[in-house]
Amino acid sequence: MKNLTLSYPPMPAGADKNVVKPSKAFKKHVYFAVGAIILFVLCYMLLFLGSLGIAIAFGYIGVAIIMLHPAFITLAAGIALILSGLMLVYFVIKFIFKRTHIDNSDMIEITSDQHPALFEFIYKITAEAQALKPKRIYLSADVNAGVFYSSSFWSMFLPVKKNLKIGLGLINSINLSEFKAVMAHEFGHFSQRSMKVGSYVYNFNKVIYDMLYDTEDYSNLVNSFARIHGVFSLVAAINVKLIQGMQFILRKIYIVVNKAHLALSREMEFQADAVAAYVSGSNHIITSLKRVDIGQACYDNLINYSRTNLKQNKRADNLYPQHLEMIGHFAGYHKINTDAASLPIIENGWNLPETSEIVIKNQWSSHPTNEEREAHANRINLITPPVTEPAWALFENPLKVQLQLTNHLYEIVNTDKNAETVTLESFKQDFYGKINENSFDPLYNNYFDDRLITPFNIEEAITAEDNDRGQTTFEELLNTENSSLPARARRMQADIDIFGQLNTADHIKTFDFRGTKYHPDDIYPLQASLTEECKIVQKRIEDLDKQLFLFFYKHSAGTERELLTMQYNSLFKYQQEAITDYDMYNNIMRAMAPVYNKMTPDQINDTLAEVYKQERHIKNRIKEILTDEITRAYFNEEEVKTLEGYLAAKHIYYLKPGYDNKALQNFNEAMDIYVSGIAKRNFEIKKNLLNFQLQLIN
Repeated sequence: MKNLTLSYPPMPAGADKNVVKPSKAFKKHVYFAVGAIILFVLCYMLLFLGSLGIAIAFGYIGVAIIMLHPAFITLAAGIALILSGLMLVYFVIKFIFKRTHIDNSDMIEITSDQHPALFEFIYKITAEAQALKPKRIYLSADVNAGVFYSSSFWSMFLPVKKNLKIGLGLINSINLSEFKAVMAHEFGHFSQRSMKVGSYVYNFNKVIYDMLYDTEDYSNLVNSFARIHGVFSLVAAINVKLIQGMQFILRKIYIVVNKAHLALSREMEFQADAVAAYVSGSNHIITSLKRVDIGQACYDNLINYSRTNLKQNKRADNLYPQHLEMIGHFAGYHKINTDAASLPIIENGWNLPETSEIVIKNQWSSHPTNEEREAHANRINLITPPVTEPAWALFENPLKVQLQLTNHLYEIVNTDKNAETVTLESFKQDFYGKINENSFDPLYNNYFDDRLITPFNIEEAITAEDNDRGQTTFEELLNTENSSLPARARRMQADIDIFGQLNTADHIKTFDFRGTKYHPDDIYPLQASLTEECKIVQKRIEDLDKQLFLFFYKHSAGTERELLTMQYNSLFKYQQEAITDYDMYNNIMRAMAPVYNKMTPDQINDTLAEVYKQERHIKNRIKEILTDEITRAYFNEEEVKTLEGYLAAKHIYYLKPGYDNKALQNFNEAMDIYVSGIAKRNFEIKKNLLNFQLQLIN
């Protein structure tokens, strides 16, 4: 067994046990939840007694009909009424027999014999959090962790052993201190007795949901009942009307119980964070949240990358070194330092440059935002020194586990056993090769990424240039602050758009902006202020674009200057054309989109009339593109052939009784080639210009 004496992260020194006591907000929502439970129980008892009364009445009437005039039709009517009454009672109590089973096909169970250090680590956390040990521990491939169990209505009253799931993507993204914080948060959900109320609200919420929406089996039962005989069909219709009446009442209750459930769930997250802070330190909650976000983004990218490889019958030999490589690249791209384990070092107050500064409390969300959780953890302010050793240290043989989960993931998607394996070196060569091919030189500090260079009059800029400005260096022009301006502008514009949406939202009571709470009346002045601030940033970007041109212009002479100005003019020309191209593409794709929904023939014809109208313009534009030698060079022969075939064809996309799928396929292929070629052309022209500029100073 590994010795955890040196590596086990300590609890905060002198932490006050009051930290884990339920907060006022938590208690308030507990009371609200208890009220919702009482409301549900009262209404449910009324519905149950009502359905039982109707069932008894149906049974009495059914027997009376049979006894009054024995015949086939009266026998059928009597039996139908009796069965209908029983079915009504079953509808009200069917949730009792329902059990929620967890699909663990994507998980692998592990034991304490296989990984003793991991189990010892987790058992120590449960002791500190005063929570029960998990019954079983499973590993999954993703960036996640959670406590789960098979539940039923009776699990509210009977003790249920919880299982723990640990994602290896999570292990790959955090250190030991952060892993302790994540685990303590999960166990914190079950360490407080008052949190039992959350279980009741959750289960009652499921009961109502089951009676409102999970009714497929019952509907099939009623339909089978109705098909027996015409009399049964008539009684089934009465049964359906009675159930619809019950559901009308339940919908009203569902709103109250669901709100109570969601509000309490959010407070339970804060309460679990309080337990985690007490056990592991609030600083590790914050860094784990941000590292997990980074790990999740990189894992999603890796899965997408792997899906593309699968189409070529390739699979990773081990996903987790590749995942860690992506994390390292992410850190490098965003100028984040990394530790000895190649994990990003999260500085105090760090956020991604384009993270929104608006925080809206969503009453329909079951979890608080990471910003809210970070603010809550900061208020607790229990700091412990980090144990920076990777969480992999807890596994007896990390490589074996990584290979096991990698193979298991590929087995789930039925990967060809003879698929070519992609090693880490092959992955790095391909991954960074594609990045180099599709990105600009790192010396530009991401300043030119995902945006157009602001057009300006080159001759006027040269004429108006002050010669004293020549002392500015390239490093000064693209320092950290200046190179982050475009990302700041994008974030501001996104927040301006959010303010625009909030202006029409009537359910927002308060929101936070830059750490200060505001009311809906503040939206318009904040939006106006942010718009002015964004204009200032945009003006700085415009000036900086011009200064960068002049900097390189001064470092050139003769033919180089001519080439520089020619490339800028060419880029400005094609940038402007691309704006029109993208607009045309978006308009025609938006016009074609309804085709993939169900429509009447008249609606289809109206939709396609707009498509044909826009298609005339876009076909003329594609002809212009193919006659432009510079643009045509960015399409290969096969792509040109597809575009020419599209131009030559006169497609009728719909002719009763159906669509021409081949024509639609030709349309989509042509549009994809058209917009991809435009994007490739503009990217390459811009990249060539930026590379040429660096040659001037190198």
